[in-house]
Amino acid sequence: MLQINTLALQHFATLVSCGMNRLWPNEKNSSLACFFHNGLVVKEPPGSRKPETALLTSAQCRAPLGLRSHHTNPVRKYVMSRPHRIASLACVVAITIAVFTSTADHCCMAAPPADPTRADQAIKAGEFSVAKSLPAETIPGTRDRWLAQVASAQSLSGESSAAAATVRQIETPADRQSVLNNSMGAVRRGAPQGGGSFADFDSLMNLIETTVVPDTWEALGGNSTMAPYPQGVYVDAAGTVEIAHLPSDDQSLAKGAIANLDALLAADLESQTRDWRAPSEMRFVSLRRLRDEITARRMTGVPLGDSLLNLAGLSRVQYLFLTDDDIILAAPTSGIDLDRGWYVDRQSGRATLRSDFLARCLAASQAGTPFGCTIDPTPAGMQAAMEVAGQIRSGQIPIGKSADQLQSALGMQRVEVFGAAGDTSVALLMVEADRHMKQLALGQQPMPEGVANYLDVVDDMIDQGPPNGLLLRLWFTAQRQAVRCDSEKRVFEIAGNAVRLSGENQRALADGGRGDVTVDPRSAQFVAGFNRNWARIRDQYPVYGALESLYRVAAVSHLIDRFGAEGVHRDLASALASEDEARDWNLPAPKQVESIATMHTVRKGNKRHHVLLASGGVSVATDATVKSAIATYPTLDGHASLVRQRPVAVNHWWWDGR
Repeated sequence: MLQINTLALQHFATLVSCGMNRLWPNEKNSSLACFFHNGLVVKEPPGSRKPETALLTSAQCRAPLGLRSHHTNPVRKYVMSRPHRIASLACVVAITIAVFTSTADHCCMAAPPADPTRADQAIKAGEFSVAKSLPAETIPGTRDRWLAQVASAQSLSGESSAAAATVRQIETPADRQSVLNNSMGAVRRGAPQGGGSFADFDSLMNLIETTVVPDTWEALGGNSTMAPYPQGVYVDAAGTVEIAHLPSDDQSLAKGAIANLDALLAADLESQTRDWRAPSEMRFVSLRRLRDEITARRMTGVPLGDSLLNLAGLSRVQYLFLTDDDIILAAPTSGIDLDRGWYVDRQSGRATLRSDFLARCLAASQAGTPFGCTIDPTPAGMQAAMEVAGQIRSGQIPIGKSADQLQSALGMQRVEVFGAAGDTSVALLMVEADRHMKQLALGQQPMPEGVANYLDVVDDMIDQGPPNGLLLRLWFTAQRQAVRCDSEKRVFEIAGNAVRLSGENQRALADGGRGDVTVDPRSAQFVAGFNRNWARIRDQYPVYGALESLYRVAAVSHLIDRFGAEGVHRDLASALASEDEARDWNLPAPKQVESIATMHTVRKGNKRHHVLLASGGVSVATDATVKSAIATYPTLDGHASLVRQRPVAVNHWWWDGR
C-alpha cells in the first residue's frame, strides 16, 4: 500500500507517456514504450530489459484501448489501431483518475514512514507537537509505542499536563505503563514538574477442649477433645456472580428504575456541582476516564485523593455498561459520611467501593487466581500446645488457668496472604476482618443486641451436649449475586448481597488428623444467624462493610472479564489492574497475630461443661459458583447508548444524572 503511494506520480507519467506513444506512434523523440504483462502496465525505456515501475490494472482495459497482439513473446507488445487512438486517450485519463483516487484513499489510511532521525530530533528539540504529528504514529503496531516515547519525553521535560494528554491517546497497557514508570521515576528523582499457595489445613488452628466432668479433663479419645477452629476470607472473582433469572416482581430491579435512566442521563452535565459526597439519583463512573485521571496524577506526583480512591461515592454497582470505547459503572448514592475511618453511604450503611480494591479484583480476574489469607500456628507452637493439653488433661494445670496457658503455648500465629501482595490495604482488610470475626464468634467482641455468638449457640443447644470432637471451619466467601442483561450483553444489572460467612465441620481425630465432614447444628445455627444479621453487624463494625465492597467489585471484575471485548475492554481492565502494583502507603505486610483463647463454662443440671477455645486462623476454599446462563431482560435493550451523554471535559471521570 505504501509503495503505491510513493509511485503514484511515476504511474501517472507512465500512463500519459504510453497514451501519447499510442496516439502518435511515429513520434521519433518518444523514449517510452508501453507493454501489458500479466495485467500490469509497465514502462520500459528503449534498450531496457526490465520494467522500472508497475501498477496493477484491469486486463479489461485492453479491449477499449484497441490493443492487439503484435507477437507472442512472454512479454507481449501491443500496438493500437488508428481508430482507437482517441478512445485510448479517454481510457488513459480514466485510469489516471482511478489511480489518483486509489492513491488518495491509501494516503488517508497510511502515510510514508517517518524518518526516525527527524523524529528523534523533534523530541530532543522539545518539538513534541511535531513529533506527535509525524506519520510514523499511524503505522499499525507502532503508534502507541511512538506516543509513549513522546509522552515520556514530555514528562521528563516538565510538561506533565501535555504528557498526560498524550497518554490519553495510548491504549496499549504496556506502553501506558512504560510512560508511567518513567514519569514516576522522574518525580522520585526530583525532575521538574508541572500470590501464594493455599494453607495446609491439617495443622490445627484452634484447640477445643470439652468435658462433661466438673473441673476435670478426660484423656484424648474420651470426652476431652481437641479441634481446630480456622476461619477466614476467600475472594474468587469467578465465584461472585450467579447468572440467574430474577423474579418478575423483584422490586429492586423494577422496570421503572430502568426506564428512569433516560431522565437521569438528560441532565446538563457540565453545570453540576462537583461534590462526590453529595447524594445522587444516579452516579456514573467512566473507567476509561478514571484510568486517565489516575495516570495523570501518578505522572505529576499528585495524590489520588479521596474521591478517586472511593470511586466517587459508589457503594455498589447497579448497572455496568460496556460501550464501544469505555466501561461505565452506575448506581444511586444517598450521600457519603466518614464513619470510624471508612466512608459509608449514609442511608444503606455500605462502605464505598475503592479503586485499589477494583484493581486487585481486575488483576485476579485476568489471572484466574483467587486470593485470600491464612493464619497458621508454628510447629513449635503446636508442639507446646499439645504438651499443655496433656497437663490440663492430667490436672497439672487448673481449669481456671487453662485458657491463658494454652494461648501462651500456641504463641504467635503465622499470617500468609496468598494470591495478592501482603503489603496492601486489601491484605490488611482481609486479616482484620477475619480476626475480628473470630473475636465475635468467641465472645471477645460484642454482637449486636439479640445476635448470638458461637458460645451463645453452645449454651442454647446444650441439651445436645457440648461440641465434642468437632473441627469448626468458618470463612468469608462470595454470596452469589443475580445478574441480568440486554440482548447484546452490553448492559448488565446486578442485585443481591455480595458476601456471606460459610462453615463446615469435620470430626477431629485423636491423632490430630481430620475425619469426614459431619453435621453440627451449632455451627450451622451460628453461621445462619451471622448472615441473617449481616447488615446489623456491618453497621456496628464498618470493617465488614469494607469487606463487602471488595466482593462487590469482584463481581464487576468478573463480568468485565467474561463479557468484555478483546482490545478496548480488556486493555482498559489491564491498565486499571496495573494499579494493583502501586504502593501509595508504606504498609507493613502482616506476618503474625496473637492467638485468642477463651474458656466458657455452661451448666446443665448438676454438670458443668467447660469449652476451651484457642483460635488462630483463616480457611480458604475454592468454589466456582458462576452459572453459564444469563437472564436476558428486554427492558435493558437500547440503554447502552444512554451513557454516551458524558461530560465534554475529559477530566470529568464521574458525573450525576438527575
